[in-house]
Amino acid sequence: MKITSLKNDQVKEWLKLSQKKYRDSSGKLLLEGEHLLQEARNAGCTMQSIGVDSSFDIEITEHIAEKISTTRSGSSVFALVEKPVFHYQKGKRFFICDGVQDPGNLGTIIRTAYSFGFDAVIVSMDSVDEFNDKTIRASQGAIFHFPVIRMEIKDAIQLLKKDDVTVYATYLGDNTLPLSEIKDEKIAIILGSEGQGVSEESLRLCDHSVKIETHQFESLNVAMAAAIIAYTLRVV
Repeated sequence: MKITSLKNDQVKEWLKLSQKKYRDSSGKLLLEGEHLLQEARNAGCTMQSIGVDSSFDIEITEHIAEKISTTRSGSSVFALVEKPVFHYQKGKRFFICDGVQDPGNLGTIIRTAYSFGFDAVIVSMDSVDEFNDKTIRASQGAIFHFPVIRMEIKDAIQLLKKDDVTVYATYLGDNTLPLSEIKDEKIAIILGSEGQGVSEESLRLCDHSVKIETHQFESLNVAMAAAIIAYTLRVV
């Protein structure tokens, strides 16, 4: 099948997938780039490949490829993919993203958690969409292999505590434990938003607060903090 017109209904649908509401309603994503396509394929995602020659399921023109691309460099390889659906399951290591707004940060947190053997990343309802194209790219495709679950913070904490997971909030206030002192077998770490940090609700509901000890600046980028925490907990 070859599409040559920007007015084609399928092209119009692909363009709409840049918006969260259409991704949610259709249950589909438009991926860009060979690496992400391969990661989705390896994860067993159902897909239709889209590209500028007849080897793809759907052939398109260079002009259409330029139009549907969301990257500066552009791409000639795309795929229409069904969104993976994950549900909460018991585990020992979790990140909870509380209002994280930057898609690059969220994607990096997902990639880090997957790399260091975490069981899931839980994303609050007011965090950036985990299927934003920038989030997917920053995750390097980890999002297709690894549970990323969107739910209310209070519901997530309730589920985790029910499963005997100790919930820590990253916080720089008084009576905050250094990261090096965490010894629990089952741990969830709440990471706050870039501007406001962990919400008052999360601080109220968590079991303890924790901080990364530094020599100079106390505040770290949230994705950087996640990497330090993940590495430290790896050797607990």
